[in-house]
Amino acid sequence: MRNIDELNRMTPEKRKAEIASMRSKCPCAKCPSFTECAKERDEKMFCFYGRSPDCISRELKCICPKCPVHAEFGFKGLHYCTRGGERTTPKRF
Repeated sequence: MRNIDELNRMTPEKRKAEIASMRSKCPCAKCPSFTECAKERDEKMFCFYGRSPDCISRELKCICPKCPVHAEFGFKGLHYCTRGGERTTPKRF
């Protein structure tokens, strides 16, 4: 299991590349709660960045526990798209 502190210790370039790799594994777009609006805004990785600001308001079946990023970091929550991310978030680039 990895942790967010590892990401935060990376150089900005390496952190950006790692987060891009994680985004490519992110299954958020396949979730029943995901909307066309979120797709158009390229919203993903709600477990890291928090809830969708405008696009997702209904909680349907949550697929977060099946997410490889969720598992890799040992996240415990559900419905990040509507309730917000884990308590600690990675640094922005």
